[in-house]
Amino acid sequence: MNNNNYRFASHCLGLVFASVFLVACGGDQGGRDALSPVNDQQGRGPSDERGASPAPFANPDLAQCVMESPLREVGSGLDAPSVARNETQSANADSSVTADSACAKNRAFRFGTGLSDITGPVALKSGDGWEDTGQVMHGLHTRQYARAFALESPCNGKRVMFVSADIGLMWGSIRNGVLNTLAQNPELAAAYTAENLMLSATHTHNGPAGYAHHEAGNALHLGFDALVYNTIVNGIVDAILRAHQNIEANPQTAPIEMAVGELLNTNINRSRPAYAMNPAHEREQYLNIRGEEVDVVKTVVQLNLSRKSGSPVGVINWFGVHPTVMGPEIPYVSSDVKGFASLGFEEIMATDYRSDPAEDSFVAAFAQADEGDASPNIFINEFPHPDPRRGGGETPVDSNAISGTKQLARALELWQSGQPLTGSVDYRLLHVPMNKVTVTDPEVLSGLEHPPELDVANKQTCNAALGVSFPAGAEDGPGPISEEGLTCSASPDLLSSVAADFAGLTDMALPVNLVSDLLLCTVEQLPLLGMGCHAEKPVLLPTNLGEAADGVPNVLSELIGVTANFEPAIHPLQIFRLGNLALVGLPWEVTTMSARRLREMVLEEMAPVGVDTVVIAGLVNGYTHYLTTREEYASQQYEGASTVFGPWSLAAVTQELKKLADSMARGTVLAVGPELPEVTPVLRRPPYIPSDSPGEQAFGTVLQEAPSVVAPGDEVAVRFQASHPRNDLMLNDSYGYAEQLQEDGSWQVVATDRSPDLLYTWHPQFLPPLATELPYTGASEATVSWKLPRNLAPGTYRLRTKGVANPGGAWEGASGAFEVAGPSATCP
Repeated sequence: MNNNNYRFASHCLGLVFASVFLVACGGDQGGRDALSPVNDQQGRGPSDERGASPAPFANPDLAQCVMESPLREVGSGLDAPSVARNETQSANADSSVTADSACAKNRAFRFGTGLSDITGPVALKSGDGWEDTGQVMHGLHTRQYARAFALESPCNGKRVMFVSADIGLMWGSIRNGVLNTLAQNPELAAAYTAENLMLSATHTHNGPAGYAHHEAGNALHLGFDALVYNTIVNGIVDAILRAHQNIEANPQTAPIEMAVGELLNTNINRSRPAYAMNPAHEREQYLNIRGEEVDVVKTVVQLNLSRKSGSPVGVINWFGVHPTVMGPEIPYVSSDVKGFASLGFEEIMATDYRSDPAEDSFVAAFAQADEGDASPNIFINEFPHPDPRRGGGETPVDSNAISGTKQLARALELWQSGQPLTGSVDYRLLHVPMNKVTVTDPEVLSGLEHPPELDVANKQTCNAALGVSFPAGAEDGPGPISEEGLTCSASPDLLSSVAADFAGLTDMALPVNLVSDLLLCTVEQLPLLGMGCHAEKPVLLPTNLGEAADGVPNVLSELIGVTANFEPAIHPLQIFRLGNLALVGLPWEVTTMSARRLREMVLEEMAPVGVDTVVIAGLVNGYTHYLTTREEYASQQYEGASTVFGPWSLAAVTQELKKLADSMARGTVLAVGPELPEVTPVLRRPPYIPSDSPGEQAFGTVLQEAPSVVAPGDEVAVRFQASHPRNDLMLNDSYGYAEQLQEDGSWQVVATDRSPDLLYTWHPQFLPPLATELPYTGASEATVSWKLPRNLAPGTYRLRTKGVANPGGAWEGASGAFEVAGPSATCP
């Protein structure tokens, strides 16, 4: 970033950015031009088919403040508009042809939404995604939610359920748990099965880990945690139930509008050396107006759901970017940038989080797309991890607000534009044994353009394995080694490897070059392990020792009985058709160029039935690391080392996904394939043994009081005698509250721990170096801190907290009253 941009970013931090979720902006701004409908990148205005004008914002002043926020200008000029702006779209669709002629011109849909709290333990946990045992979270930044959308086309009677969950990784254990729970409810089981249910993770890295049933998902988090698992599964099922009840209570139809636009200066390619390995002629198809390569997708696709009456129901927004602003150095559970945007939109629309599900209450999902190499830390090239300025702010909380505000503001603009979806709802699902796919489709083979030196005659996938660059980590969270140059070659230069390792000793780097040449590259030569096709990858850790790719039984696997319990080999591929939009759900983190190739294939296959827009949604229905192109794989950056099924993974996925797209286009039935494995986790966390004690004070006693007078924009922190927050997760509730005194003497809640402005921090007597339960709890304390909005109205306020002690029961405490006085701003 240049100095001017950095100075501007610093000035922006004087704004209390996160407080856009608390109170309305002052003044009468409802008539500003920015609230009038805006055009998307194709010049299309809002549809007139709703039967009413576009649904209004419940709080238009707050929406205006967000859309005019100076935070949107942080990093201005890093990007320029793309020459071909809407990567997700094609002009070749023919909506006059369809396998279901009754739905060819359909624009009448039914829909329902629901959401539920899935926040797990906020104390002594590490984040799923960082894989850092030294991260010990002991507080809450923003709550996690599951957001569910039931979508139906009455013309053919088909319905799908899409769920976006604020979790790090959508392990197969969660999908199995949700499906098993749905099966116990006859009404839900009749409507939602594996084939029409899509579960997507937003990929926040600061959600509590330990909910996988395969050992790889728990190993670095000290084992399986049943409380985290049950909280996520039960919350997703509750969100699905509420969406089902909402659609059943609202039988009327309405159009679903799709808006597509571009969002600049919000994501950056974090693996440029790998991206540069792709063919030059392919990269040159994606340029901006300055003639620069666009090496990460800037397109936003959004579905706007509103009743014909104008009643707003929800949005689903897809934009590919890692939620990695809140790093492993942050001790807070957080839904990160996508959660920030979701909560902000819902505040603007006055969402009632526990309303009667038969009534509409707005649900905003900022779902994940192709984020494999897309980072939100737009200044990472100048301020690498863990420098907090890499995201544009002085702290990660600042940067979280910057990125979240950009995504939120663009979504608010797209809410006022779009065109109705045309066509039917449909779905297909395929379970693929990814460790034994041979690429034979002639069209897929003819489309490969890798250099000859990367080619082999038999293009097949391998038993899964992580490479040496995996522990190096990505630029968002680098590990103890460098990812540069860690590849296998036919003639290794041992002297160069020794020299490279010796040079690295000054930086305390591990001697991986020589180890790779002498040992790890030879694992690839052991066909009985199914490792005979990983090419450039020095195999560090085999993660699936099932059957070898050629069908030879894995001898080691038979001996030690670890065929399926580390990571699965069978993975789900899924397509939802929503009119002219195809939503492709994959369990990988898909890199930019991999997603572009998959989109091109799906658009070509489904254009004859009217599909003109494709979203590649990663981290869906399962998790199996990264999906790179063959060329990117050859560089063995972190993402290539994490492409676990070998160099032909993308070709294999393209071939199998093509079967799904072809089946949907032709209206044929496709067998799902083998069942997903269900296993029992072996590694378990030490049990939590509650033993709370108030010490010398009663639970809820104020230990550090608030000042008597503060001004808008100040921060107020109150410390209380507390108990372990694991005793009660306060689901659909809160550990902390900011409250205003009313004329009748009652206290009205103005902020909860759902807001990024209000932080809850738990202080045990001893904070362990690893994220594990303490052998005893004893006396503990908690701080509720509140960053007052700059436009907070004058008055009398207090902070309150509550908890459950074991032993001791429920308790709460409140600070003394404090006065807010002084001038307030127009916006938060």
